Amino acid sequence: MCGRYQLASDLKDGWLKEQIEKAFSLSKRFNVNMKTEGEIRPTDIAPVLAPSSLHRTMGAFPMQWGFTHPTRGMLVFNTRMETAPEKDLFVTSVDERRCLIPASRYFEWKKLDANRKQRYAFSSEDGEPLYLAGLYIRTSDVHRLPCFTILTQDAEKSIRGIHPRMPVLVPRDRAAEWLSPDTDFHELICSLRVPLTAKPE
Repeated sequence: MCGRYQLASDLKDGWLKEQIEKAFSLSKRFNVNMKTEGEIRPTDIAPVLAPSSLHRTMGAFPMQWGFTHPTRGMLVFNTRMETAPEKDLFVTSVDERRCLIPASRYFEWKKLDANRKQRYAFSSEDGEPLYLAGLYIRTSDVHRLPCFTILTQDAEKSIRGIHPRMPVLVPRDRAAEWLSPDTDFHELICSLRVPLTAKPE
């Protein structure tokens, strides 16, 4: 699972910085507090990349990380990519409401023993931002904001010893493919790979 990620204030990608600024302006119109840097946790409002309904081009929008399951009452902030297409909650989102969550790095905790855990920070090998694959749903929330969940998959062999699951990561040059409803969900996910580095903190 992925329970926390971070956006750095010194992002290298100028286009992404511009998009985050636009999402921040939108958040002010909705009168909500959106995080543009620092650690982001479930229920926080964060910038998320998705196609514009008007222009069908990729842009950033404020969305809330996670939502309350309508029947189970639990907070949903991660979703297994293997079963997402089978769930009533996401059957439409899988094809029509895909998104990308920009992050400088994400965190997982390795269990050391019954009482201790070690936090690890995962980032791209080239230092560029990560793009976590997600799905979003529209809600009747008072903020009128969509809510997103991060898709997870089995961890790659090189990092499986730290945590058995990891976010689905989309290379920047394949972002448009991921967001397109014309791209096969499973076929694309199975072809994605972003080299990672992991550091204990």
